[in-house]
Amino acid sequence: MKKILLCFLLISSIVHSQDIKSYITNATFNSQEGSFVELYIAFDANSLFLVPSNNSFFAKIDVNIEIKNDDVIVYSDHYILNSPLFDLQMDNDVFFFDQQRVLLSDGKYDISVSVFDVSNVEKVNVYSDSISINYTEKLSISDIQLISDYKRDTIESQLSKSGMLMTPFVSNYYPQNISDLSFYFEVYNSKNISSNKYVLNSYIETFDRNIPLFDFNKLQRKTSENFAVNLLSFDITNLATGNYNLVCEIKDINNQSLIKKKIFFQRSNSFSGFKNNNDIYAVSTIGTFAEFITDKAQLKLFIDYLYPISTPDENIFAQNQIKNNDVDLMQKYFYNFWVNRDPKNPDLAWNEYHNKVKSVNSDFKNFRIQGYLTDRGRVYLQYGAPNSMHKVENASSTYPYEIWHYYKLNNQSNKKFVFVNADFATNEYRLEYSNVYGEVSNSEWHDKINYDNKPTFGDDFNNNYINPR
Repeated sequence: MKKILLCFLLISSIVHSQDIKSYITNATFNSQEGSFVELYIAFDANSLFLVPSNNSFFAKIDVNIEIKNDDVIVYSDHYILNSPLFDLQMDNDVFFFDQQRVLLSDGKYDISVSVFDVSNVEKVNVYSDSISINYTEKLSISDIQLISDYKRDTIESQLSKSGMLMTPFVSNYYPQNISDLSFYFEVYNSKNISSNKYVLNSYIETFDRNIPLFDFNKLQRKTSENFAVNLLSFDITNLATGNYNLVCEIKDINNQSLIKKKIFFQRSNSFSGFKNNNDIYAVSTIGTFAEFITDKAQLKLFIDYLYPISTPDENIFAQNQIKNNDVDLMQKYFYNFWVNRDPKNPDLAWNEYHNKVKSVNSDFKNFRIQGYLTDRGRVYLQYGAPNSMHKVENASSTYPYEIWHYYKLNNQSNKKFVFVNADFATNEYRLEYSNVYGEVSNSEWHDKINYDNKPTFGDDFNNNYINPR
């Protein structure tokens, strides 16, 4: 067994907690010394009780590890791990790691790890996992190790692999602020491939249907050998929210798959402009509010409700889903849309928006279309309620009109919308002018509000527009 203590700064702050937060993952490899499993245990410093030590603070963690084969303990270790020293007793945005390597022969094993803060013995975290090791003389691939950082190990420590010291990524969850997925794996005994050459295919596929994603694929031609290392990365900036497998596969020169390994991961991202249905297949709606919206007509209507707050790309993709008439894909799109707006409470975000739509449908409907499809309905849903709304319904020289005034709209100030009802039969107020960037800005909009072709624009309207109330 070997140990190493690693630490790195968190990308974002984590709130201090009474409960110890620890995470464990493992990966198996082969070496000249024999097969081994590496255990990576991460601790959130903010979840530990730090005790003073001179002018610094540190924590003591009790770690107990057991590895069994057929209920027989083949390895055990119990030790106290001291955390790094910190200048502050709390708000230390740091994860630190305990990494261990245990030699094992081929076989199946059950791993159990329990950890607790020595200063808070009531909070014990227990992890368990089952692994299988079978690195004989046949062609094989090691486990895939997700890594957050790596560098050359100039000292050639016993814990480095192939001259690299790698910081493990102990979670299978990749939030939006992480743009790279880096991973390490080894290939053994490719010399047994008859052609002495092979193709290494690394790619990302959807979890539920195992469909490879076109933009996340790396093909490398390799020469066969006893041992080969691979350190690769994917840019996942534009990988949509969903469940995926990272796949490492060996093919022969005839493109026949010989062996593959997979590891599951999740992605959360604000990017939702799916390029094709292969991307949307990665979204899982199991156990979500979207899973229970099964009526096809209702689902189509709910997706159509989203158009005022959607990007142009989202609107195009949404309309394609409606045309395809596939309930499963519509559910996936609908759920992904709200997860991207509010990852923590997508159902609450939808319910709040739905209530606004109901209000708009009631307040702005006309004889032809529902309220959310009107100009006033779209503006209300897209920008929210105005700070003031001035209505004129019975003027002698103008059509009925409304002036909506927003004191501040995103990074713009003193913005207005003018809606005019020029068709009494339908009672539809059309947006004729706005000084908001990207909205209707017709230089002749004044004419739209008057009855005759040679209007004398009155002081009442000028005052109402300049000083809406």
